Amino acid sequence: MNGRPVVAAFSRLWVVVRGTYNIRMNDKPAAAGTQTFETRDVDLREVPGQSDLFLDFLYSFEEVSRFYPNNSKEAHDLADTVLESYSLDRSALVSALEKQNTVYGADESVFENLRRLEEPDCVAVITGQQAGLFTGPLYTIFKAVSAILKAEELTASGLKAVPVFWIASEDHDIEEVRGLSAVDADGGIREFAYDAGETDSRPVGFVKFDGSVRELINEFAESLPETSFTGSVTEILYESYREGDSFSDSFGKAIASLFRGRGLILVSPLDPDVRKLAAPFVERAVTKAPAIRDALIRRGSELEAAGYHSQVLVNADFFPFFLIDDASSRVALRLDEDGETLIPQNGAQSFTVEGLLERLKADAGCLSPNALMRPAVQDYLFPNVCYFGGGAEVAYFAQNSSVYETMARPVTPIRHRSSFTVVEPRNRRTLEKYLLEFTDLFRGSEEINAEVIEKFLDPETAGCFNRTEKEISALLSDLQDRLQSSDPTLAESLSKRREKILFHIVTLRKKFTSAELVKDETAARRLRYLFNTMLPNGGLQERTLGVFHFLDLYGERFIDWIFAAADADQEDHRLAFL
Repeated sequence: MNGRPVVAAFSRLWVVVRGTYNIRMNDKPAAAGTQTFETRDVDLREVPGQSDLFLDFLYSFEEVSRFYPNNSKEAHDLADTVLESYSLDRSALVSALEKQNTVYGADESVFENLRRLEEPDCVAVITGQQAGLFTGPLYTIFKAVSAILKAEELTASGLKAVPVFWIASEDHDIEEVRGLSAVDADGGIREFAYDAGETDSRPVGFVKFDGSVRELINEFAESLPETSFTGSVTEILYESYREGDSFSDSFGKAIASLFRGRGLILVSPLDPDVRKLAAPFVERAVTKAPAIRDALIRRGSELEAAGYHSQVLVNADFFPFFLIDDASSRVALRLDEDGETLIPQNGAQSFTVEGLLERLKADAGCLSPNALMRPAVQDYLFPNVCYFGGGAEVAYFAQNSSVYETMARPVTPIRHRSSFTVVEPRNRRTLEKYLLEFTDLFRGSEEINAEVIEKFLDPETAGCFNRTEKEISALLSDLQDRLQSSDPTLAESLSKRREKILFHIVTLRKKFTSAELVKDETAARRLRYLFNTMLPNGGLQERTLGVFHFLDLYGERFIDWIFAAADADQEDHRLAFL
């Protein structure tokens, strides 16, 4: 991560996992696999939509190192500082976590790690995500895998560590968690969503499912290709998503089931006992709110001066916490210019900072940190030596590291989580048949479809179109030259008509490729499935599809395969060919 040299955009290095052999992947030992598959890495600079800050973090770290002050340190080097600054009552924390993980149906490996966390020399490796429906997008799974692998690696090297997954139950954007996309038995993308009704900006941990969630599970299960694993997939969903359970509790149950035996500790920050433990830090942050605001504004200016942009716009009225009001809604607060008055954004009556502190003493759950404050609260609760996040979170950490500094806390390093596109056997055959690389797909389905038609299905007609376009273009150029010497106004008129003539030929060519694809149902079906499963809706697979698509095809061993293919220090985007 410290400014490694530029590498080829699409590495030709293949890694094979066979039987139960231990293999090496990117010079790192990987877990034993039970399925033959290969991996290939793709430089993330070749993947559209990545921010400059994130890419510099990965490939030119020296350019951004000042925004990530502890990222160049190894966990072993940072552990002493983290443990010295950690003052929380471990027994109280573990007691709260035992209750939560019991609700989630955790197995003995989790409780073993909780007992380990209670020991004074144990650190944590944390990741987290919103409580998405049916565990949300695939990258949720990849985050958990990264944290588990890193904790295992640290423990094996002599530093006692446990993996922790922070369920973002405080988040109140129900639209981001209530739906998911899935590929149905016909290879089409279907959207599923739970109708949560009017939630009044309540945190998702307060939003509970009604009886219709079972109907949604049935609808989802019926859309899946029927395999020998469909029943077990449905059973996991039935056991996890029940009437009366909240989004976060159901999410926790599903994650606990999928990572059984891996020792992944789950935590919901809405838990009253966890809130009480965080209250002293929250109280101190409230009193330092103006200083936190000023530090964030300065950091935003520094990022802009370096050619990036502030990840969160921080204005003079910024306040780092939401209020959880009497209706359990999460209400944004703004700090008045006097620095003493807080103004709720829902139009409720304003109150003083002093009044808020009194309320906090009586109710530790009345405040909820915003996106920039949340990591600092999280790392007050846990002796965290690194956090695994996606590209957006990596960029956030460049800004919120100033919060840690203001609160006199060691800045937690952030690592990029494992990033995968899973290539099913049928998709691999399609790629090979049509001589396509994964990065070719970023050109879009329309262009790739046309290319396949013209190269493989009807190259003669494609050649005719090429000759026609070339010859007409040449004839028009010759005519335009002659008209230019005779009457420039006629040449100008021809120039405009030329564009229309060529446009009509291009349009006719597109109609031809579409018609050919309709005629060749096999090719159409292959290409449709390829794009819908590898680049759904034009974005990375991991950001759209959920894990249950693959669990339905391969069973719970799919999780084991991801562990075998993953690397705790993975930086590039990895293709896993099943």
